[in-house]
Amino acid sequence: MTSITITLLGTNGWYPTKTGNTLSIFIQTPEVAIILDAGDGIHKVADICPEVQTPACLFLSHFHVDHISGLHTLARFRFAKGLSIYGPPGTRDLLTSFIGYPFTVPVAELPYHVTITDLPEGRTVCEVPVTVAPLVHTQMVYGYRFELGKIIAFCTDTGPCENYIKLAQNTDLLISECSYLPGQETPAWPHMNPEMAIDAARKAGAKRLALVHFAADLYTSITQRRDIRNVVIMGDDLIIGEDDMVIRL
Repeated sequence: MTSITITLLGTNGWYPTKTGNTLSIFIQTPEVAIILDAGDGIHKVADICPEVQTPACLFLSHFHVDHISGLHTLARFRFAKGLSIYGPPGTRDLLTSFIGYPFTVPVAELPYHVTITDLPEGRTVCEVPVTVAPLVHTQMVYGYRFELGKIIAFCTDTGPCENYIKLAQNTDLLISECSYLPGQETPAWPHMNPEMAIDAARKAGAKRLALVHFAADLYTSITQRRDIRNVVIMGDDLIIGEDDMVIRL
């Protein structure tokens, strides 16, 4: 059975604070390294793996700055077999300018080969089999479902929707955003609160749920995150994400 290690590099939404960096997640398997979103937590990849020896890929959910701000640290990394970047329509055009002067080191000057690809919706095979579906937000946001021997889904910056349930169906781990406080919702700016995420995970039959992307202006302490357990019931199958937490499947 493939051994999978998931490190939560950044678990904040919107901006970094003492509670954590902005969203980025590092998945390591013997065959591939996967990075989910490129918030400023992404720089920790270089601390975990000074040189990544497997094929590496970065999947972007969307282009809000808290999900791409860490791209300016790409020059710090060493991907021996290159880096493939994937995202919604417009990824290639946007990143061709964003990863470059005057903002940062251009793609062509990075110390490893980089490709940037717009992914279509549906199931496709790149470095890994992945299913892509749009979620519900103020702009195009992609959710992902990865087949890695174990099934992992990643859904951030979304309100409850049918595609969230489909991507999360019978997953070994659902990594879900949790921007809002218990009981809070703002339909004009779709995000999840803990009850919404847990309800969706149960409907989907997800085995474990990891909450991340806690809004920095709402969850101002780690204690507030941990107190979620006082208002919801899910037991050990609920993981309340904190920076540098490691999950093993």
